[in-house]
Amino acid sequence: MKTALKFVFLLLFSTPFITYSQGDGPNSHLLIPNNLLGLNAKYLYFQQNLSINGDILNTDLDLEAHSFPLTAYYTFGIKGNFVQATFMANPTTIKLDANSSLSLPFRDPSRKRSNEVSGFSDGFIGLKVGMINSKVITLEEYETLKPRFFMASYFRYWYSGSYDKNENLNIGTNRSTFEYGLPMNIPIAKQGNSYTNLELFPSIRFYSKNKEVLLNPLSDQYVEKTQKPQVYLESHFIHTFSKKIWLTFNGIYQIGGETTTNGIDDDNKINMLSASFGAGYQIADFLAFHVDYGGTLFGKNDAESKMLRFNLDFYLPVSSKK
Repeated sequence: MKTALKFVFLLLFSTPFITYSQGDGPNSHLLIPNNLLGLNAKYLYFQQNLSINGDILNTDLDLEAHSFPLTAYYTFGIKGNFVQATFMANPTTIKLDANSSLSLPFRDPSRKRSNEVSGFSDGFIGLKVGMINSKVITLEEYETLKPRFFMASYFRYWYSGSYDKNENLNIGTNRSTFEYGLPMNIPIAKQGNSYTNLELFPSIRFYSKNKEVLLNPLSDQYVEKTQKPQVYLESHFIHTFSKKIWLTFNGIYQIGGETTTNGIDDDNKINMLSASFGAGYQIADFLAFHVDYGGTLFGKNDAESKMLRFNLDFYLPVSSKK
């Protein structure tokens, strides 16, 4: 039981989750044991002038959202190497004030009024494959594993959420997003149950076209939207005090992502830095709670975002075999 308790504390925040302007969140990219099935459930409240997934800037927006992302993951090995498969779905409710454009995720300043809609924002299917120090490990091996550098290769395919081409207000993007990154964990210090580590996750996203953006519902006029690639650098400084309590400082810098409307630039390139502070608590052997709050520190083109997140993690060891 002692071994299980120590392992649970170290493991629970390895579940990958989407936090919009704050990236995947702390402890998302650790080397964790083989044959684990996990579920992460969150509630997020945020306000911003970006799209739901935080990758399209629209200065006409004053977006208020309540999201309930659910992420499932499973770890396994291929030829003795660590692999993790993930799936995320994101039920969301959004509300725009009277000064906000109806068009989501793209700008249409010609029509404005108060709106509220519920559905699914974009989710993803992901595959993470270990590259450095990534041999599969058991629960028992993880218990005695010394802090060490770990790097993986991570590909995610983002699928569109709820979208109706006949509606001017949509939560989904009606397009595909292809993301590739190199998450890594860098140990800094360890003394007994107390340790400090730094997580880095540089990545880039590429976007397909949305050819059905409703511009004028009276004449059924549509426009085509494209978006340039966007680069992200996510970081998390994490200090664990004991088996019960930890604190995190999280940051993400993103640049790029300018959209075009029928080939004409929308002048909405993102260049912003966001940060958040958080704290976690071990509730039970297989259940942990985390809360954090943050927002934009720097943003060109008037980019703004603030977020409050509540997070619960649960996992189940399917097998202790390698």
